Amino acid sequence: MAENGCGCCTPNVSTGMTCYCPIDELLDVASRKHTLAIISLLANDGPKRHSEIADVLDVNSSSVLANRLRELTEVGLLQRRSYDRVPPHVEYSLTADGRAFEQRLRPLLAWATSDGVPTNPE
Repeated sequence: MAENGCGCCTPNVSTGMTCYCPIDELLDVASRKHTLAIISLLANDGPKRHSEIADVLDVNSSSVLANRLRELTEVGLLQRRSYDRVPPHVEYSLTADGRAFEQRLRPLLAWATSDGVPTNPE
């Protein structure tokens, strides 16, 4: 059986092990502070400016939010649109991939909020 490209966990034919490495980066980005809230806000309310996102999410650190918006733009989940105005006007919106990601989060949310979800034993 051919490798999955990552080289670290080639599926074992006898066990049928699945390689989840292709989603490592996505899960890493998704687990960072404010990521899911940004995705949800833009999915529900449409394009927003940095300051609007900060206000709605009650973000204390502008640099943390700026970093998150940049990361989400770099991985293709957000689009950053600059308007040639004074003062400068920049809006963030979900890309097609961002909308698809948000749609795929919905079943996960339903599962996570159901009674059958494993909980932290602590």
